[in-house]
Amino acid sequence: MKISMIEYQGRVDEEGQAVGHAPKVLGDYKALLEKELDIEVFAPKAVLKAAGKKFQGQAKILPRQIVMKGGKSVFLRIREKLGMFKNIRSALKHADGDVLWFFNVEFYLMLYLWLHKKPKKPVVCTLFLDGYHGGTAAKIKQKIFEKAQKKMAYIIATGPQLTFKNVPFQFLPDYGCEEKKYAPYRKTEKNGQTVVLGTMGKEKELEQAVEVFTKLGLPLTLAGRFHDKERLGRLQEMAGENITFRDAYLTEEEYLTLLGESAFVLLPYAPKKYATQTSGVLQEAVFVGTIPVGYETVLRENGVEGITFKDFSNLTKEDFVGDTEKYYEGLRRLRETVYSQNGLQENLIKIFKNIQ
Repeated sequence: MKISMIEYQGRVDEEGQAVGHAPKVLGDYKALLEKELDIEVFAPKAVLKAAGKKFQGQAKILPRQIVMKGGKSVFLRIREKLGMFKNIRSALKHADGDVLWFFNVEFYLMLYLWLHKKPKKPVVCTLFLDGYHGGTAAKIKQKIFEKAQKKMAYIIATGPQLTFKNVPFQFLPDYGCEEKKYAPYRKTEKNGQTVVLGTMGKEKELEQAVEVFTKLGLPLTLAGRFHDKERLGRLQEMAGENITFRDAYLTEEEYLTLLGESAFVLLPYAPKKYATQTSGVLQEAVFVGTIPVGYETVLRENGVEGITFKDFSNLTKEDFVGDTEKYYEGLRRLRETVYSQNGLQENLIKIFKNIQ
């Protein structure tokens, strides 16, 4: 059986470096499946480069990429969206797998499926959200999303609370905990700081985080690429001396080292969005034993224990000095059950072999 893995977005920074989790999951998924299934890969060049040398010359390059930066013109935004359509169309045209697997999905794949005929090969999608919620625009997107589902054979839901009405689905984490990889970063002696990681985009409530931690006087490090430099400047102006900024794309080594040595990882995600989405940072916090801090609904819906709040202003110093052993025990339990790499591998293979 052959699986065509398709990464159609190709998000890069202004230097052409791939950003986001696509290179990581591409490498992890391929390693999990290739012993029992034939794998072919479609992805933009930067994603393949970041995923590792094993993909050089062994994957089919998709032509378009998305540059993550602020101040884009309407013309450029439209061009990038059309570029994703071009990548999807190219992959569907040339893929010869028995199953087409879109493992890094956002709305424009849904739009493409809605606008076009159902692909001849079964489509499997890994989804990080179960729909769009809010005003008129969200309702329109939700209708398109529901129609697109009918052209899918199966959905892999990365959150335990995600549900879909129009297609069979199963919860599986975005990636499993590979002990050989993550155990060295699981520090028993933490440095006491809280860290915010990942791309510093508009979906993160960074202003609230900086304001509260400045008030509390607790050490906070924000490490990741700021595409909006004006926002970075505003945050630096409002930050106290206890706040550190690192505007850079972190290598995996830098990222995991910083995550593993930090006592806490703050997930400044708005609950209206992330209560129905999942977070790679949250999963890897589980892997390296770093206590997550986030909105009550976000952690609850993702099935992870940690320090929770209903509003940033509710956070106090006492929250960070209480009994942490219960959190570490909860993280260990998740690593050995829900996030087991062997379990993820077995379930993925079973899903693909059962696709009709």
